Formats: sequence, C-alpha cells, structure tokens
Amino acid sequence: MAWLKPQNVDEALKWMNEYEPKVVCGGTDLFVNWQNRKSTADAVNWLDIQGLQELKQIERTEEGLVLGAAITAAEIWQDDRLQCFPSLRQAARIVGGWQIQNRASVGGNVANASPAADMVVPLAACKAIIRVSGMNGSRSIPISEFLLGPRKTALKPNEILTSILIPDACLDVPQVFLRHDQRGATDISIVSVALILKGNREQIEWASAAVGAANPVPLTLPEEDSQWKGSLSAEKLTKIAKAYAAHSRPITDVRASAEYRQAMVKVFLERAAKALVGVL
Repeated sequence: MAWLKPQNVDEALKWMNEYEPKVVCGGTDLFVNWQNRKSTADAVNWLDIQGLQELKQIERTEEGLVLGAAITAAEIWQDDRLQCFPSLRQAARIVGGWQIQNRASVGGNVANASPAADMVVPLAACKAIIRVSGMNGSRSIPISEFLLGPRKTALKPNEILTSILIPDACLDVPQVFLRHDQRGATDISIVSVALILKGNREQIEWASAAVGAANPVPLTLPEEDSQWKGSLSAEKLTKIAKAYAAHSRPITDVRASAEYRQAMVKVFLERAAKALVGVL
C-alpha cells in the first residue's frame, strides 16, 4: 500500500493513472469500522488530496458560487463568503461533531454518495454542477446525473472531483435545510430536507426541494417545482409534501422504519416551507 500526497492537481491526475489509487480527502468515511476495513484498505493505494490548495477555492462568478472539493464542513459554515447559500452552511454545521467537520469535505460528501449525506441535499435542491478532471480533460455533470445510487457515481476511473458550482439563481434567496435524527448532530440523518425558493407566501416565483435519507439518491421532483408557483396555501403545501413522500423510497434500518421515514418526508417538507414563508 502506498499513501500518495501530490503537490498539485496535475500530479494527482498523473498518479491516478500510474498507481490506480483510491482517492481520500478527509477520510471520515474511510476510517469508520476500520478494523473490518483494514485488510481491504491495505491492498490498495491511496491518493490524499486534502492538502491541494487548488481544491480549496471559494469564488463567486457570473455562473454562481464555485466551491473547491477539499473545502471542509467547518470552513463552509464559518466562511462569510458562503452567507449567500445558507442551506449548505446549515447542513455543514451538523455534519457529525466538530472533529468530523474539521476533516469532512464537501467533495467527499458528494463522491461518497451516501443516501444519508447532509451537504448533498442542498446541492441537489439547487441543481448543482459537479466538475471532475482526468488526464483526458474536464467534465461538468449535473448532480442529478452524477449520483447514480448508494455509493455509486458517474466518476470514471482515474477522474477526480475538483469543484462544485452552485448556480447564481440559488444564491441570496430564501432557503433552509432541516434534518431529523435521533441524537442531534452526532448521528446520521433519518430524513433531511432542503428547500430553496424565490418570493414570498403571496407570490412564489419558483422553488426547488430535495429530500435526503429517504431515497437511494437525493429525491428531487422537477415536475413538482412548478406546483410551488403563485400563492402558497396550507392545502397546496400539503399536496406538494404528500407528492414527495409518495415518491420517496426509504429503507428500514436500526434508526427508523421505511414507513416512518416516508411520513417524516411530508412533515419536514412542510416545516421547511413554513420556516421560509411563515405559518399557513
């Protein structure tokens, strides 16, 4: 086993071809259940990209907000430049304890493709673009096409996730991230919801929602986005929330049953909407 620490992205891509390693950034998922994983981990090479300054950028452009893949959860919720996208900051603030937040990266949260990942949910709601690089060039992939299933992504062999683009339309508009769990921030989500909208209760111009931990990938319903438009009544919100619950495909595990998760999808989507527009 080799633990590789490249000095820049070009060297990282070169070593990806040469050593065929697995990529690691914060390592917060790698070291879970380490005793059982150790024998497998010893059989492969690892490429540590956490220290690459090229993957630490935060930049506001005409397209939107660009986040380097190696930015940590702690950096997200503490950096004032991200005040324009508060739902991601709210998600980053409850990713495990502070020790985890100081290591877990936004790129790792996406590339790990856990159905219960927190930071992925606001990114799905805003229809973020995932940027990846390989020796043959770079690609930009909508997050809905990047996440293929639990632990499955559209990353090709020898590609690295380098940055994430949050579209400009989703910056500086009302938004919220809510999470339901058993033990506060140190536990894994039972259900999570991100909602982004432009407007107010009397006139919503557009809205986009995503649900986490209740589906193999973050649940978005583009066909439901148009239903938010106009004034928002309690009846209208209930109908939209029921649609998300009906389309969710949760699992039953030690934290909650599938039926409970499905019920909480409706509850938390309604809570998210009321947090933004007030009691209906």
